[in-house]
Amino acid sequence: MNNKLAVTIIRWAIAVPAGLAAWFGANYSIGTTFGFFHGFEVVEEFWDAPDMNGMPISGTYIILVTRLVAAAALVGMIVYLVPRYHQRVATIAAALVSVAALGFLGFVWFQAGNADLKLGPDGWYRHILDALSIILGAIFGAWVACGNQRHRTRA
Repeated sequence: MNNKLAVTIIRWAIAVPAGLAAWFGANYSIGTTFGFFHGFEVVEEFWDAPDMNGMPISGTYIILVTRLVAAAALVGMIVYLVPRYHQRVATIAAALVSVAALGFLGFVWFQAGNADLKLGPDGWYRHILDALSIILGAIFGAWVACGNQRHRTRA
């Protein structure tokens, strides 16, 4: 019984890197898919640009889908690998991912306030869309993973 805390820490230590690997894997696979449809050079230029790079409609769904699926994969992987208290784990993981997204948006706001970063309306739209997509993806991933765990334990 004394090993219970150690096992929990080890499971979290495995779950977080696995979730980050799922995040990067989802980003890469979806980015490759968008590259096939829109052209790899166009998508690469879009990701490198600080604003929407002249792609307001297709850029919106590229960001929305990529960030939503990646955040859902991150939170879902963490919930699947931490075996107990799925609802609490899902809430904690979604909250941490959401705070990180808002923290990045705050960092961009701070940099823009210091005049280190010049952003126009397209740049702000992109960063706000990034943060909202990540938050919605984290919530969706927590909801799906927690609901799927409920059905798995009943069977």
